Amino acid sequence: MKFSDFSTFFSFLSPVVLTTGVIIGLVYNKSLDKIHKSLTVYLLLMLCLDLSARILGKLGNNFIILLIYSLIDLGFFLYLYNKLLLKKYNRIFLIIGIIGMAYIIGEIFYFFILNKLDAKQFQPYSKVVDNFIVVLMALAFYLERISSFKESHWNNFVLNTVLLVFFTITLIVFLPFNFLVNEKTGLKFYFFHINIVMIIALYMYLTYSVWKNGRLKKPTLQRKTTI
Repeated sequence: MKFSDFSTFFSFLSPVVLTTGVIIGLVYNKSLDKIHKSLTVYLLLMLCLDLSARILGKLGNNFIILLIYSLIDLGFFLYLYNKLLLKKYNRIFLIIGIIGMAYIIGEIFYFFILNKLDAKQFQPYSKVVDNFIVVLMALAFYLERISSFKESHWNNFVLNTVLLVFFTITLIVFLPFNFLVNEKTGLKFYFFHINIVMIIALYMYLTYSVWKNGRLKKPTLQRKTTI
């Protein structure tokens, strides 16, 4: 398989996985717990962004989607951890998250409103900010559970571990973003495809997690017995 074929395959795989996850989430909606209902909403948001990126790419450039993606990503996981995963509401993370979102909005204004976009000068740090804050919250999850010496929901550990690995790797990918934008050897495409593979792997895991949760909690009919 050529590199271009590999790229095309993963390009079409993303919306397929997202659509599958959304459909599964809708089918099992009544059986899902709050975490997995939220993950279904996240998959729907990512599907909308994916389709928007494709449409804008056909019309011109879709650079703004990266910043909007970072903003939605950070807002969602700030909610997920503070409301559903962490046992205690953490005001510090809320403040850090709001500051991070304000920074991302600032980049949107800077690149797309205050200045004329130049691809060579498009060097945002929004995804780095997003990833870094989510990594901090994922580490806080572990610290909180270690301190309590018990965890009744093992699946939350698995979900948190997947998120920690994903956002750590993508953080590493986006740290040299400024170098990659202007790099001419083609190395940047390998970095970007690592990111694409990680994103699809995350979507596949979330889809599987929603399906598994819906199946486990799906109400079953009890047969009546007569004496």
